[in-house]
Amino acid sequence: MTALSLAEEFGLWPLIRAVILARLSPYEAAALITHLHRLPVKRSHAVQRLGCYVARGGAPVSIRLQFAQEEEQLRQTFLHELAHACDHLTLQNGRPYRQAHGPGWREWMAAFGLPAERVGQSEALALLRDRRLKVVAVCRTCGIEIKRLRRFDKRKRYLHSECGGRLVPV
Repeated sequence: MTALSLAEEFGLWPLIRAVILARLSPYEAAALITHLHRLPVKRSHAVQRLGCYVARGGAPVSIRLQFAQEEEQLRQTFLHELAHACDHLTLQNGRPYRQAHGPGWREWMAAFGLPAERVGQSEALALLRDRRLKVVAVCRTCGIEIKRLRRFDKRKRYLHSECGGRLVPV
């Protein structure tokens, strides 16, 4: 899937195209649209992050989205990550992406009609995260179970921050 195909699926392509054409010269707009046609959108397995824009060096790599979130939230997350791509490709093209939530990104968000917020919330994703939590250690002193997504390294020693007791990995 590409940014173009997902934008068309969500019915967002006319908005995206209109914003790009309004903000850029015809030559710059054509170049950006060409990049977006090819930009892959991949499924993310993260449960604490709704999405991310991935760039290596000066080149965009992909947009990663967690599709388990609510549909309207997913559309906003997609536009949020697309604003990162537009910011990178227009203002910082060929250079590593810096100031991810800086003025350029905020301008693209405003142009897409969205608030320039860094973090969105998804109840569906929070439930998914809670279901994936597992007991990874037990405190020897107070007996509390520590739940996390990832297991502790059994070769290391951990202390319980609340009581100072030693955590025993499960």
